[in-house]
Amino acid sequence: MGIRGIGILALTACTALAAGCTGSGGPDKDQRGPVPPARIATNPLDNAVAVGLHTPIRVVASGGMLTRVRVTDQTGRALTGSLNPARTTWTGTGTLVPTEVYSVRAQAVNADGRSSETLRTFSTTEPPKALNTDVMPREGAEVGVAMPIAVRFSTAVRNRAAVEKRLQVKTSRPVVGAWHWISPSEIHYRPKEYWPTHTKVTLSADLDKVNAGADVWGTANLTRSFEIGNSVITKVDLVDHHARAYVDGKLERTIAVTGGKPGWETRQGTKVIIDKQTDYVFTNEMINVPESYSLLSQYAIRVTVSGEFLHTAEWSTGSQGNSNVSHGCVGMDLEDSDWLFHHTRIGDPVEVHNPDGPRMELTNGYGDWNLNWSQWKAGSALG
Repeated sequence: MGIRGIGILALTACTALAAGCTGSGGPDKDQRGPVPPARIATNPLDNAVAVGLHTPIRVVASGGMLTRVRVTDQTGRALTGSLNPARTTWTGTGTLVPTEVYSVRAQAVNADGRSSETLRTFSTTEPPKALNTDVMPREGAEVGVAMPIAVRFSTAVRNRAAVEKRLQVKTSRPVVGAWHWISPSEIHYRPKEYWPTHTKVTLSADLDKVNAGADVWGTANLTRSFEIGNSVITKVDLVDHHARAYVDGKLERTIAVTGGKPGWETRQGTKVIIDKQTDYVFTNEMINVPESYSLLSQYAIRVTVSGEFLHTAEWSTGSQGNSNVSHGCVGMDLEDSDWLFHHTRIGDPVEVHNPDGPRMELTNGYGDWNLNWSQWKAGSALG
């Protein structure tokens, strides 16, 4: 960890303890008698348990000076520290890690250069707050080429660089990708371009004992593996009122659609399929409009958290292909919505061209692809 280092001090006894040195002008050893050995004390005491993470770690020598201090965890990583000018007190400056056992090794010399040493241990308490995680995609999932890796944390992360450093992505095919903090409690990984098809992806989140800041600590490691399916890209043009589905680069279907009417314009930009449902009922209460309706959609493909879908809209077939009359969703007939539903998956991109619509938001589902590559990389805590 970056907060740790090696605090080793190799000191020369005579130069620091002038009162105990022999030579010109100094007292003769035989005249003053034997000098007692230097004593070493530690805080916490030996075998202390449940030591708080903010406890000051000190090693103190009396009757001499410290020549070596090393405080290490079970893996051998050392806690950083500093020595006072008199070389009698060593104080830890690094951060203690929860549920860890530390060893304190110290040496000191008295005025005669006689060496004393000690070995003591103590263990730290559990973390005050645990950093829990939720990851998408799920283990073993097959997802579309636009699916980001989304890691959501149970609380805001202050030490973002420390946490991001523990997230590693491995792929079966070469991929240029980067992390971007969507919010203080959520980070996404996406490639520069859409994922290569049939790529196997593994996320390793080694978050155990990572310091997330504000007394929040990771308590577990996790691994998540998933696979990218074939490429299915749906391009929706609400100027000519048609959607075109490309499968592995080939145009497979052209679909007459209707989009959001004035005041309810469909968002412009790239969206990602986040859910699929059959027999979904749309009601006016969902969007708080005065007219009362309850409409059954046999096939519904969700692309925003706020409620934009590509769905069956048998009630608007007369407008599909020629005008926009919806409350923001992209509607189509039963046959086309059936085809699209069964040829798409979670993570497939839906690219909407609608110059009159508002921009797709970054956090309204997966708006990741609406940032260019430079903007995306700028959201990494590691630069």
